[in-house]
Order: sequence, then C-alpha cells, then structure tokens
Amino acid sequence: MENTENFYPSVTDIPQQKTLAFTGHRPEKLPQGAQLDLLLSVLYYYIDLAIDRGYRYFLDGMADGIDYLAEEYLFRKKSEYPDICLIGVQPCRNYDLFFRHRGYDLQHLRQMQEHFDRIICLAGEYHQYDGRKNDILFRNRNLFLAEHAAALIAVCSLDRSGSKQTYDYAKELGLAICRIEANPVLFYTPRPDRWPVEKINF
Repeated sequence: MENTENFYPSVTDIPQQKTLAFTGHRPEKLPQGAQLDLLLSVLYYYIDLAIDRGYRYFLDGMADGIDYLAEEYLFRKKSEYPDICLIGVQPCRNYDLFFRHRGYDLQHLRQMQEHFDRIICLAGEYHQYDGRKNDILFRNRNLFLAEHAAALIAVCSLDRSGSKQTYDYAKELGLAICRIEANPVLFYTPRPDRWPVEKINF
C-alpha cells in the first residue's frame, strides 16, 4: 500500500473521469437492524451500478459508518474486478486519536488501512479539545473527495453534516451524484431501486 502525506496534495495520477467518491453518515446517524440491512443493499446496488458504468477508482474518507461499509464491500468486489483501486483519504496524521475520542471502532480503521491500495494522508493533527481546528481537517478531506472525483455516492439526509458538506461541494462542481436518503420514513419495504434516492446525472 502506498502512503503519501501532504496538507492538500495535487494528485495527477488518478483518472478523474473513472473516479467515484463516497460520503455518508457515521454509525450514530444510521438506522439499525433490518432497516440498516436494507439501506446497505441499496448502497451496494448503486456501487454495482457505478462499477458497471466503468468507475474503477474509489475515494473513501475513512470514517466509521458508511465509508467503512462501502470500503468493505468494494474490497470483496476486487476478487471479481481486480482492476478496482481503493484510495483512502485520511484527514490527519493521528486519525486513530479521533476514533478513540469519538468511541468509534478502531478495528474498522485498521481494516480500512490494510485494505486500501493507497492512502493519501492529509497533513495536520487532530486536537481533542479544539473543534475549530478539527473542522478545518475534515473540511479539507471533504473538499479533496469532491475535487478529485467525477461522481459521488452520498448516504445522508439533508441536515447539516460533513456528508452534506461534501454533497454540496460536489453539486457546485457539477459531479454526477447519487444521494441515498439515510433515514427515510418508510411504510413498506421497497426494492433497492425504489428506495428514496436523489440522482443528478448519475
């Protein structure tokens, strides 16, 4: 696995037109139980669709929750599509401190770090007690995802969040977007292609 570090690196060796980025809520904002299983089937449905459309480079922001779940699915798909390239975008050097501070599963971080073909580590340090500095770290990560992809799959609501921030950047830049509603009010169990989804040129 290649690991590069820069505050905001210029990446020229990733073919943007074949690159799709992920963003999505962390575990505490996701549904549980059967509804989470259904949500994941929708996410996997659209990942498969993206692969069918020729996307082979996948940028992942390395958060617990949707980022982790998308990466794990794509890692399994590599046995079928060995040309898939998984690229993690780590928002700071001491990212494990963030996982510990927020109570996220460190094993998920370790699995992601092992599975990525490449990790781009953005420079900077996570500060446990300085939210303003941390906001800059995650904003840079979100900008990087949107600016280096041609498409975005977002699993989020439209409430304020880092995922919504990435989604907004992607819209401004004209990316193809598939936004999967994370917590819809459902009175039935839809097929994946009937789940509430917003698509923009996707």
